Amino acid sequence: MLTVTPVLGSAHRVPLGVGGLSHLVFDDDFDTLNTAVWTPYWFNDCNPKSVMNNVKTCSSNIKVANGEAVLQLTDAESGALLSTNPKDGVRGHAGFEFTSGYAEARIYFPGTCSSGIPNWPAWWTVGQRYPRTGEIDIAEPLAGDMWSVYHSAEGRKKRTIAGCWAGEYHTYGLHRKAGANDVYYDGRLVHSYATNDGNSPHYLILNVGVSVGPRIFGEQGSMRVDYVRVWQ
Repeated sequence: MLTVTPVLGSAHRVPLGVGGLSHLVFDDDFDTLNTAVWTPYWFNDCNPKSVMNNVKTCSSNIKVANGEAVLQLTDAESGALLSTNPKDGVRGHAGFEFTSGYAEARIYFPGTCSSGIPNWPAWWTVGQRYPRTGEIDIAEPLAGDMWSVYHSAEGRKKRTIAGCWAGEYHTYGLHRKAGANDVYYDGRLVHSYATNDGNSPHYLILNVGVSVGPRIFGEQGSMRVDYVRVWQ
């Protein structure tokens, strides 16, 4: 298990809504882009043959500054992605995976309460052999609405999450256990379901693509990430 940074003086860093997990194994505040952990594209940089969520993923669409990772669309074909996949073949990339534990990210999704969230941003985890090893969409705005979705070989388990999640930072967390997942927004349980992925190792993904619904190109429509942490 990879520890991204030494965890020193971080007693205040505890999961929101989940107790009993004290070992912080992944901690990135995005002071810089740690390319030993994150690859800033999906397998090939800005390549139309490496598409995720209907766009090529371009490292030029990611900016890390002022303690934030900022991911944006430049046009309908060019988006952004950060992945901790340790098996993406990128030289110097160790990546990160976890099985049971709690993964949490503090994220700003663009938009307003009336217009919804534009583009197709997402915070999710996935195994190496989809769909058998599962995919967990912790926070996935689709057509302006917020969704929590679980994909596996048996199909999908999905739920829209009521409320306004646009225009300000919120915390989105996944408590992954053997045979079950609990999803928390701002420390509140919003989705709970049984799983059948064998608790296989999952890596972390943050990305923005395009789907149906409103689109905003450039930094105004960007997804901003304050931190990502994983406890066990």
